[in-house]
Amino acid sequence: MSTLRATEPSCSVFTELERVSPFLFSLLENSPDYVTMISPEGIIRFINRTHPRYAMIGLIGRSVFSYLAPESQEVARACFRRVVETGEPGFFEALARVTPGEPRRYATRVGPVQRNGRVVALTLIASDVTERVAMEQRLREQRDTLEFAAAATGLGLWHLDVRTRELVWDDEMIRIHGRGLAPTDYTGVLECIHPDDRARVDANVHGSLTSGTFQDIEYRVVRPDGGLVWVLARGKALRDEDGRVTRLLGGVLDISERKRNEEALRVSEERYRTSIAALEEGIVLQSRDGTIHTCNASAERLLGLTKDQMLGRTSLDPRWRTIHEDGSPFPGDTHPSSTTLASGEPQSGVIMGVHKPDGQLTWISVNSRPLYLAGPQQPSAVVTSFFDITARKHAEAENERLLRVERAARRRAVLLSETSKLLAASLDVIASLDEVVRHFVPEAADLAVVELLDEHGKFGPAHPVAIAGDDAELEARYHELSRRLGEGHGELLGLVRHGEVRFTVVEIDGETPVLPGVPKGERLAERLRYRSTVLVPLTARTERLGVLLLGARTRAFDADDLALAEELGLRIAQALDVARLYGEMQIALHKRDEFIAVASHELRTPLTPLMLQLGRLEQLCRGRSELATSVAAPKIHRVVRQTERLHRLIEELLDVSQITSGRFSLEPEALDLVALVRETIDGFAERLERAGCALRLEMPARVEGRWDRARLEQIVSNLLANAMKYGAGKPIDIGLTAKPDSVLLSVRDRGIGISPKDQARVFQRFERAVSERHYGGFGLGLWVTRHVAEAMGGSVSVESAPDVGSTFRVNLPRQAPTAAVAQPVAPPPP
Repeated sequence: MSTLRATEPSCSVFTELERVSPFLFSLLENSPDYVTMISPEGIIRFINRTHPRYAMIGLIGRSVFSYLAPESQEVARACFRRVVETGEPGFFEALARVTPGEPRRYATRVGPVQRNGRVVALTLIASDVTERVAMEQRLREQRDTLEFAAAATGLGLWHLDVRTRELVWDDEMIRIHGRGLAPTDYTGVLECIHPDDRARVDANVHGSLTSGTFQDIEYRVVRPDGGLVWVLARGKALRDEDGRVTRLLGGVLDISERKRNEEALRVSEERYRTSIAALEEGIVLQSRDGTIHTCNASAERLLGLTKDQMLGRTSLDPRWRTIHEDGSPFPGDTHPSSTTLASGEPQSGVIMGVHKPDGQLTWISVNSRPLYLAGPQQPSAVVTSFFDITARKHAEAENERLLRVERAARRRAVLLSETSKLLAASLDVIASLDEVVRHFVPEAADLAVVELLDEHGKFGPAHPVAIAGDDAELEARYHELSRRLGEGHGELLGLVRHGEVRFTVVEIDGETPVLPGVPKGERLAERLRYRSTVLVPLTARTERLGVLLLGARTRAFDADDLALAEELGLRIAQALDVARLYGEMQIALHKRDEFIAVASHELRTPLTPLMLQLGRLEQLCRGRSELATSVAAPKIHRVVRQTERLHRLIEELLDVSQITSGRFSLEPEALDLVALVRETIDGFAERLERAGCALRLEMPARVEGRWDRARLEQIVSNLLANAMKYGAGKPIDIGLTAKPDSVLLSVRDRGIGISPKDQARVFQRFERAVSERHYGGFGLGLWVTRHVAEAMGGSVSVESAPDVGSTFRVNLPRQAPTAAVAQPVAPPPP
């Protein structure tokens, strides 16, 4: 490093400095910066602050490098060298230990002191930026936290640079739009929007560029696969110093399924950076009477006034328009400088809002120190230093706002989730409404009421009412009032019939109105005054069901509360509609089962004697005349077969009625299953011959157990009939395997088989794996078989392949349940 010896010019500079140093020290003593004058070699000649260990005079002559951390010394030397060689000011940041303790970071401005064209000394102004660096780190951490909170709510964020037309989408935006990549410009965004909505969205965007205000808008997005997504877009316009809109940023929330997950906005990284400004202090010197004597350039910039405009002013001047943090006026006689002049006590970290002449509000942190020139009795002047904290205040306010939005979104999501669980827990939705409304008080409102229309579509004396409030007595009296008013609920009934959502907010100083629908003359009316109310008609498939009413006594509902109420009303209406449809379905099923039972019995009554008479006719035809044998007998035989088939169909219908209604019972008895199978097969001899099916048996000599004989015959008959129907002309195998506690009955055919996708549904009611046109019957045989087997504690299964055949297996315990009664069969899922 080139050095400059302390020549005569530099000596005269330092001599003159020693002469004025008392005044400079008094003036700069309270500056938050270290103001130091050094020789080009780094020797301290003047400093405005005393060292805790030494008096100021003890610092004179010491090297400034003795206070710098080793890793920062070379940076300082390089800066000093450039200033000496070029005569231009310099700047560097370094770690230094000026006071005992951990090193702190200082931003140092280096200015040359010239005489006769030569740099004879250097002036250092060192600002402690340790807190600023720490604040930047904290704000980065807060930004990451807020970005995570925005992602957790399912909000997609976008940012448009108006000047460059550059568009930025986050991953959630890409997911919502169902695309692999984000558009690169605004034109690409319009192509994602439904053609019917593009003009409206484009007008909204251009309107925000003109007005600076982005209006919330709902529109449809067309995904590449053709799917439609409804979204809610919210945004904000950012202006430059000239008031021009330079950026649009905001968020998009998928509202297609109304599964709102906590709603939050993420502010772009650029906005966070703009909230951090350089903290350069302003300095003002006021005399004993409070008159401003002098100031520096930073004070002019921070206060928005020139030096000439500030000189002669005092703290009592009303043009300052200063305020406290809570917005209340900050009287001039309580300003830090006035307090210090009056008491002699220094003031530190006083937060003050100052309105500049253009109306802009700037927040500053103020320190004041007394200046004693005429003796220690009272201050002769006061030095006030302050720095701009507007960016920090804005960042804190934005952070708090985003945290409030996140908390509100989480709260709403939890409330709606728990409401859905309550509504889904029981089909008796009306009974659940008491718990639903109680869940919203006092979390979301001070009063929650659901009033449902009666079967006549009116608020009759017995119409259902669910209420939750902040007073149990009030709830009971509202119940009584609602029942008594009945048809007097005209206002509520009108809202329900017109499907109108009413949202009211009364100013804080206005008269709080009575709850809608409550006559003012009622004694309870005075206790039913609410500052803000939301009334949401409950509508399902265009049918009016009732009304949801939320009320708040002191706070005002906002748009989020309105959205929450509408979503709650939608879920209640849907739950009521589902419960009603389920009830109607149950009634219809019950009527159907009753019809089947009655029809089966009615058909059975004439069919039984008909079968007996046909049997006698068939016997008479045997061995009689040639006419009877050749003509009448075949016809009567065909009539008998069709009558038997009709009898089986009626028996199947009767079984359906008994099984579905729970009237199906078992009467177990000791029997030989092998003998029962053989007896059943004997009854099928003629039908097997007609079908051309050879029968092969593989059974032990005896298999004993306790079963219901009639139902077991029904299982064997149904499986054998099924094998003959779908395997006509081919052999049928019947097997019986005995185990210690169970038996396995199998019936195999070599017919058309069943595809894997149809194997599960062949055991369902009225189901077939083939066309009804080619194979008759109701499709009930296997369904009855399954329920009979399960009633006896067993199971039925099938193994099959198309064009190969099917094997049905029935696994039964040897001891069927004693006097078992089948449970009613639940209706099939919709």
